[in-house]
Amino acid sequence: MAMTPGSTRNARPQTGDVRGIVTSVIFILGLVMVFVGERVIGEGAAQKFFAHGGAGLATLATAARAFIGSQKSGPAQKIERVVLGAHVGALLALVLYAFSTDAGFALLGSDNERLRPMLSVLWPAVLAVALATLLFTETAWQRMLHTDAADQRRIRNAASSGASLALAAVFCVSLNFAAHQRDAKRDLSYFKTTEPSEGTQQMVAALGEPVEVVLVYPEVNEVKSQLLPYFQEIAAASDQLTLTERDHALSPTLAQQHRIRGNGFIVLLKGEGESQQAESMEIGMELAAARSRLRTLDGRFRESFTRLTKVRREIHLTTGHRERSASGDTGDDRELRLSDFMTALRRSNITTRPLGMAHGLANRVPEGAPAVAVIGPRDALLPEECAALVEYVKSGGRLFVLLDPDEDHGLGPLLDALGLVLLEGQLASERSHLRRTHTQADRQLVFTNRYSAHPTVTTANSNHSRLATVVVGGGALKRRPTGAPEGVNIDFPIRTGRDVWRDLDGDFARGDDEPYEEAYLMAAVTVRNESGDEGRAAIISDADFVSDQVLGNPGNGYVAADVFQWLLGEEQIVSDETSEQDIRIEHTRDEDKLWFYGTSFGAPLPILAMGFFVAARRGKRAGVKRDRQAPSEPPAPTGESLSSETARRREEEE
Repeated sequence: MAMTPGSTRNARPQTGDVRGIVTSVIFILGLVMVFVGERVIGEGAAQKFFAHGGAGLATLATAARAFIGSQKSGPAQKIERVVLGAHVGALLALVLYAFSTDAGFALLGSDNERLRPMLSVLWPAVLAVALATLLFTETAWQRMLHTDAADQRRIRNAASSGASLALAAVFCVSLNFAAHQRDAKRDLSYFKTTEPSEGTQQMVAALGEPVEVVLVYPEVNEVKSQLLPYFQEIAAASDQLTLTERDHALSPTLAQQHRIRGNGFIVLLKGEGESQQAESMEIGMELAAARSRLRTLDGRFRESFTRLTKVRREIHLTTGHRERSASGDTGDDRELRLSDFMTALRRSNITTRPLGMAHGLANRVPEGAPAVAVIGPRDALLPEECAALVEYVKSGGRLFVLLDPDEDHGLGPLLDALGLVLLEGQLASERSHLRRTHTQADRQLVFTNRYSAHPTVTTANSNHSRLATVVVGGGALKRRPTGAPEGVNIDFPIRTGRDVWRDLDGDFARGDDEPYEEAYLMAAVTVRNESGDEGRAAIISDADFVSDQVLGNPGNGYVAADVFQWLLGEEQIVSDETSEQDIRIEHTRDEDKLWFYGTSFGAPLPILAMGFFVAARRGKRAGVKRDRQAPSEPPAPTGESLSSETARRREEEE
């Protein structure tokens, strides 16, 4: 072939075969379809379409890759064989997975039950190694522009790197699985015994009669050494509380009289002789087993202390109208339940009783009921039930009401009898709101620290500079236009600033007919009857005010405590307590899926991308370095003809 001088220098280099990367993309797509069919859809015609279609697509892509490799020669063909091997390995993993299913295991006809878990572990390992090898090899292969001068060493290094990374991951997973099967655990969590809260010390300081705290432990014990600082600090808060230590074996009278089985108990004693009262709680002798109890020691002590020193009280909770509850039997999410509120009542020695149609609410509130609470009804109370509650307050009863403005609660007649109106629309603010979802819906998480001098907000008002009260989609209360009935006195202890509006259309945006205003969130009502008895009612325009999502906020907890103190005369109904216990994180089913896929795929992807970026830059620098070190091309010979050997070499290069 005749050539002009310099024609070899101007020839365009060959580029990588784009068909290879297309087949790999199709192959990965087929695997994704199998995953969606088996793990996301799970059953039905759609599952079969995705699973079988994905497997067929992956098989066709592998066959196409084999055909592409057969058209190559030399080093390029050897590299294509490595890529094809990764394809075949992934297909083998699919086959192993198919045999690990119920249908596949039945097809094998094996009676060996150990085979199923072996297959279940083997196919993910094979798939991980095959895919990692494919990704690393394909990336290195496609970056080689001069296919006829393919660098097999770089391909081998890339393939081994991918396989090594996958094998390391398989090893870590296998090690964790083996440890789990053998129940090999190590507690590396932070451990700290709780400290006395301010509320606990106030309860102890208010003691009016002697109480003895007995630590039933031997002279030397690691759990007792954790308990002593807590109770020494509590004993310093009151001269009425004394702290002693006794060994169970040396205190037979105490053990027999109060049924203490052995060491490892804390006993609270009030009184003397046969009339002596006691409350006990078991902590344990071994530190490892007692850690969880030590983390919540403050709450446990307060519960036992309250049962011993305070008279048991009752509160009736209305039922039958889909009220908020601690169990969530109405389908409420965890954050809408009253678990923390019920725990606080129990620890304050207050028991709860249901009050509904079956208990005579449509006729009258049971005689002697100290208090009644209506917490977030979502079905309307009957007019007869409202009338019974009105009569109960007028006769000197105590009523606690939480309600939402957007629910058909049926409490209009009750509010009217108390001289109140609940205005339409949920409160929203562009400035005074919490940020939870970082959307406009957060505007209904309104907070305020504006309190009056009423007893229901004494603690919150004295700490208004460092706390605030939160309402979730709350409403606005006001006096009824015709004024309060005779004998009814109304105070509004909590109000917002003038930066809120009532969202009437639910779009979280202020419209022309939604002006800024100051809203009252709570009303404290007293009702005097002819006999001189005073009924009391506290109405809060937010059904979630004591729910789990906000009761932990001091601004809500202090208000709830002062409200109950005003209604019942009980101190510290709901107040702060310390705990070193880890808060359990709960997600919905959709959130669990998001966390699973995010941690399984989302977290490794940035690291993998960074690895590809670093490898690409290193490869580019290595290529430039080789080009610089390559010997320069000899000058083209001059003359009208070339030798036959030189002409043949030039033809091969072109």
